[in-house]
Amino acid sequence: MIKKIYIVCLIITGGVLCPAGLFAQKWSDFYYIKNSDAWFTCENAAGLDKLEIEKISFIEAFSNKSNGDFINYYQSDNSYSFGGLTESFYRLKNVVFYGKVNYFNFSGKNMGGSSLFDPYFSPFDIVEYADSTAGEKKMEAYHLTGAISMPAYKNLLLGLKADYSTVSYYKIKDLRHTNDLMDMKITTGVSYPTKIADVGLNYYFRKRVEGTSYQSKGNTDQQFSSLISYGAFMGEQQGYSSIGDEITCGSNRPFVDFIHGISIQIDLFPQKKIHFFNELGIKQRNGYYGKKASTSIMFSEHEADIFQYKGKISLKKDKNLHLLTVLLKQENLINSMKSHRESTVNGNTTIVYYGKNEVLDRTTTKASLQYTGNLEVTDNNPEWLINTGISFGERDQIASLYPDYRKQDIYQLSAEASVERNIIHNDNMYSISLGGVYGFGGGDEKTDGKYTSTDSSDSYATLDRYLYREYEYMTSSRITTDAKFRYTKKLPQNYRIYGDIEYSFTKAFSTTCIGNTFGHLGISIGCIF
Repeated sequence: MIKKIYIVCLIITGGVLCPAGLFAQKWSDFYYIKNSDAWFTCENAAGLDKLEIEKISFIEAFSNKSNGDFINYYQSDNSYSFGGLTESFYRLKNVVFYGKVNYFNFSGKNMGGSSLFDPYFSPFDIVEYADSTAGEKKMEAYHLTGAISMPAYKNLLLGLKADYSTVSYYKIKDLRHTNDLMDMKITTGVSYPTKIADVGLNYYFRKRVEGTSYQSKGNTDQQFSSLISYGAFMGEQQGYSSIGDEITCGSNRPFVDFIHGISIQIDLFPQKKIHFFNELGIKQRNGYYGKKASTSIMFSEHEADIFQYKGKISLKKDKNLHLLTVLLKQENLINSMKSHRESTVNGNTTIVYYGKNEVLDRTTTKASLQYTGNLEVTDNNPEWLINTGISFGERDQIASLYPDYRKQDIYQLSAEASVERNIIHNDNMYSISLGGVYGFGGGDEKTDGKYTSTDSSDSYATLDRYLYREYEYMTSSRITTDAKFRYTKKLPQNYRIYGDIEYSFTKAFSTTCIGNTFGHLGISIGCIF
């Protein structure tokens, strides 16, 4: 039913809004407009009122093919994906709408490692113990976003935004897993203009539920086991059973997350052509794995504090728009496993909890600085597009299974640059883009120790081959080059159809646990209106 709803939304959004193209500027570029003002991509939808054109939309179909052995421990060396996307801005007098519908279908071969949709978001990982169980995985995802900005009282603007995703992710070969993900984000905010700045405030809510279940349909005599990785591939080994109270038993058990937060926006404009946008957000994350019921098990609880900042300086001069963007984000997460036992009274069995043990303290930091130069802009379309930037990421964590612990600290650095040229000839536009990224990293993949001096043997299980694969993937020096060509044809009534092809290739150096090359080919066709 959900699939049918998304397909209908995709068709209706593209079909109903097609007349919007009658009033769009001749060569307006959707992503130039979307990125020209920081209000359009911030959490507060009230800022959509900054839209200066009446309307613009696009609809696109795409496909991608990827091959290569420079991959992370849970990725595919041979994958294919396809999908459809439509996105739109629309102004109706003092009310501005934004909408997006996306469908994505993925199939990857030779996939093992994590059985979770995003192991870096989850408070712990569930990792297949044997490489021999790697097989094909498939994913189908639907994503719908809607936002509105409208007058509330005098100069006060009200913004509402809803973002909903649903994903089905499953493995075909034993040990099979099936994951059903629901991710919902809702924000409501206000903004108010003053003589020196526009200020805004919004509330953010997110609920994410990833249901996981396991099953075996092949040789039932074969024993399957997984590592419950508390961090850095240290944890407990558990065998699969169709029923029972283990994490990887056949029952459907969810990872549940609730995130609440607030953000403030201050857009300073010391001069008419200069804007300095600032957005500071604070969020609180709480969640658990299992089910909150007297007869079912809640295996773990986690909480996190999230801080993020976005700053964007924009300078309009002549026909040029210069943008300088700073992004900072840090999350500190604590995960604890709960100790439990079954208690039977008068024939009724309930779950009794008698404590919890902290097993993970993880701090993730991300930072980036990017310059974008939109040069010789005509009809909201730059003749030249220049991008340069640097980014930094670090993950510092300590996993504990008393009396043992494992520390890990990994960092990544990258620098990128790209240039795009748009050439217009009559009713045709030719776009050529070339770019490159250089990245490297470092840190300590593991430091094992004990909280107390003891001669006892290690009380934990590990999967160090995955540890080394992940470390190499994150820290190895690599160069990525990419090229893209797009042809756009203007049709009557200002519709524009386009087709593009892009290819990127990554070459890594000094790898021993994983390969050193990866290639990606993408093709898309679409219509701007």
